[in-house]
Amino acid sequence: AHTTRRASIIANVQVADRLIGDFLDFVRSTELPMTDRVDVSECARRVAQDFDVPSDTLQVHAPSGVVLDQANQHLLERAIFNLIDNAFRHGTPPVSLRVSSLADGVAIDVHDLGPGMPLTARESLLQPFARGDASRSVPGTGLGLAVVKQVADRLHGRVEFRGGAGDWTVRLVLPP
Repeated sequence: AHTTRRASIIANVQVADRLIGDFLDFVRSTELPMTDRVDVSECARRVAQDFDVPSDTLQVHAPSGVVLDQANQHLLERAIFNLIDNAFRHGTPPVSLRVSSLADGVAIDVHDLGPGMPLTARESLLQPFARGDASRSVPGTGLGLAVVKQVADRLHGRVEFRGGAGDWTVRLVLPP
């Protein structure tokens, strides 16, 4: 009984810790300066490595030289982390992270084989504390995509949703 109670307390503390961390990231996303020169590919590879999963579970395609001149490395890392985390929590592996240069900036795509989000729910899930019906049983705070949206807004970019069930991509597009 003591072991079960201890495990329950630890689990509750971990949930509270994540909520506080996610909330702080949400607040920081509106305040931190956008003055760093960030190598987006290097940043993406570093974040992906932190997941410590096999390379066939999280595939990374990030060519060298994809750079943003007016960004914040911490916020960009948090946005990429949240996109990957959402794919693992609500999607179906394998997850693919792709960084690419576009004519109008930089794209960061996170793709998985999960169900995606219904068209009617997509924009609302970018709001703070919003959670889709399918994710109610999955631990989370509802701040992951809101932080991604805040980072996109701060960098004058956008968040796009592509595909559907079995072929789902969330794309963060940032101007150069």
